Amino acid sequence: MPAQFVPYLVGLVQGVFVSATSFERQFGYSHDRITRTLVRRCRWDHWIFFVIQRLFGILSGGDLIIDDTVIAKPYARKMNGASFVHSSVLNKIVYGYNVVFLCWTNGAITIPLAWKWYQPNSKTKIDLALELLATAKKRWKMTPRYVLFDKFYGADRVLNTLHAYQWKFVAQLKCNRIINAAPIREDLTDDGDTTIGWVTDQVKVSIVKHDEKYFFTNDSSLPVGDLPMIYKNRWPIEEVFRFLKTELRLEHCQARTRQAQKTHLASCVVLYLIFQKEQQIKKNETMYATRRLWQMNRRLGRNQINHYVKVLSA
Repeated sequence: MPAQFVPYLVGLVQGVFVSATSFERQFGYSHDRITRTLVRRCRWDHWIFFVIQRLFGILSGGDLIIDDTVIAKPYARKMNGASFVHSSVLNKIVYGYNVVFLCWTNGAITIPLAWKWYQPNSKTKIDLALELLATAKKRWKMTPRYVLFDKFYGADRVLNTLHAYQWKFVAQLKCNRIINAAPIREDLTDDGDTTIGWVTDQVKVSIVKHDEKYFFTNDSSLPVGDLPMIYKNRWPIEEVFRFLKTELRLEHCQARTRQAQKTHLASCVVLYLIFQKEQQIKKNETMYATRRLWQMNRRLGRNQINHYVKVLSA
């Protein structure tokens, strides 16, 4: 990984505010250097692929998770590419960026593999999800145990693509989805009710109602009673989003250009991967504890970040 990103990574972990001015005042880093780092174009998809393989080796088995998150910019009005988007967490429309993520998890660690920036009047989030699934198959050579996603991503094109890949999935189903000639909410009325039907002309699924929600899978060998439990394995992607936002200040970058925002997001992901590796090594220490230690002990934090950058640059 290029060494010129080290000051920005250090600033994200130890800085008070996420800005070139703040990093210059707090650490003595050149304002112009930080600005040039942010606007530098980089094939982050290639770098992330390399970083993950270098830190974690070949990823096998596990589950893939598709979801999106909003990078809120409520006080900005001049950021390139930002727009009004719906935040499911806040349950309201906010100004900012919407990013679709693909993560891999084996229950012990969770790795963001790739992401796509959503733009209104361009590709839909379903289009972006399909591109991410193609990346998992072609670049990552994945054969996941299951692909997990919420009801938004249960579109016919996604389901048919997973069928073509011969991948199994466990997901939520919209209550008004037509199965066996009727909305599923009319067919399954009580918790524990189950049925089997065609969700598309290619995909036959098993469905169960649990806690007023509907879960479905194309794995005919899987007991339907296990679907809610397996679906819970989707939760780690929410923990990824939480760490990126609360610990690495994903939403705090004040740069106005979309390229700078892209670099900021990629830098946050690189740091997340480093902290995830630290947690894998120090099994009794959480990523949150490590991040706070590196923030308080500046020399240790800088040395560790430099160490990882050298490892990734070797």
